[in-house]
Amino acid sequence: MTDSRSGADPVFKLARQRVNKLLKKIRVEASASAAESYSLSPAQVHSLRVCTKRLRALLQLYRPVASKTAIKTVDQAIKALARSYAGQRDAVVQYETLCHLVELYQQSHGSDMQPLLDYFETRLHQEVEAATPMKPEAAFETILETWQQKLKGKKQPDFNSGLEYAYRKARKLAYEAEASDDDEVYHQCRKWTKYYLYQLQMLVDKPRPRDKALIKQLKALGELLGEFHDRCVLEQALNRILDNPLEDEALEQAVLLMLTWLIEQKRLDKKRCQSWFEGVFSRPHNSVKLKA
Repeated sequence: MTDSRSGADPVFKLARQRVNKLLKKIRVEASASAAESYSLSPAQVHSLRVCTKRLRALLQLYRPVASKTAIKTVDQAIKALARSYAGQRDAVVQYETLCHLVELYQQSHGSDMQPLLDYFETRLHQEVEAATPMKPEAAFETILETWQQKLKGKKQPDFNSGLEYAYRKARKLAYEAEASDDDEVYHQCRKWTKYYLYQLQMLVDKPRPRDKALIKQLKALGELLGEFHDRCVLEQALNRILDNPLEDEALEQAVLLMLTWLIEQKRLDKKRCQSWFEGVFSRPHNSVKLKA
């Protein structure tokens, strides 16, 4: 992927570096595979989706200097790639989340959850077989071309202002989550906490001890919010199973028991997240030394 103006736009340069790093890894693993038709492994799909989130985090830095329409156009191209892998990735996450929860559940309950595990394992195989994701090379090429076209000639972003914006947005959502029982507020807080984390990881030059401590806190909070999000996605999947009458009584019973227990686990998740909000967001964002 070529770029005649990489020196003029440091944000685009970072985005391109992230994309090239991922694609290089995919090419190496594909060349080592004996399969005639290579498809991304679950780990690679995860890496691809993390890359798209990092690109979206970088995109937020243009907010003070570019139009919402231009930013949205690039964002939609990134989201289209991520969505093309969403079904496959969601099925993997739901199955892994369910396996973990069943293990915890059966430590204190004697109910048989095997019908539920079998159902989600079958669904996982179906999603993998039915998946028609976009080709990473072509999709990322389109994203970077759109990025250059829509944001070309814009005033260079002020990195510290961008970091400050992401921090304030995440903090505002954290306080809203504390005062609300709305799952979606927690999900939005997760998104902006991750944006702030990714921006710090990509922009800070030689992190000081306090920078490292903040990054460590943000990673821990992001993981907690991520676990909560995964359980919410699983809850939605369980409810969809009940949308239609089930002939398998054992499966229906397992779904109902897991849903009841999952609601309590989500309540505990929220309490854990709230205990972290104060520690992470109680102090103002401090300026950091950024990469040249």
